[in-house]
Amino acid sequence: MDIMRKFGIHPLVAVGLVAVDFMLFSADIIVVGWIISCLVATALMFPAILIQHFSYKDRWGTAIAKGIVVGVLTAIPTPLPAVITGTGGIMGLLGMLKPDNWFKDENPSDKETKTCNEV
Repeated sequence: MDIMRKFGIHPLVAVGLVAVDFMLFSADIIVVGWIISCLVATALMFPAILIQHFSYKDRWGTAIAKGIVVGVLTAIPTPLPAVITGTGGIMGLLGMLKPDNWFKDENPSDKETKTCNEV
């Protein structure tokens, strides 16, 4: 498993939680806003876990861990953790878009030569 798929999160999860984090930031100045932020972040962990498992094809343990991390980052009362969530979303997008052999050093001409020699 490459690093983009391992540490990336589904772009839908990243965009959604970054948007919610920025919306909740203005209410985080008061204590009641922070409590609401924690409740919203807890509620958004479950869809994040399901999206990670079913759409991003993570195993359950990995999906749960990533869902908890982005939920905790959303609950922190500053917009700075959104940078981490956004970076994970970019990594996830790159992991989804690239072919499986993106980082392999295999020369395509060697592959063709092997096929021709075998025939």
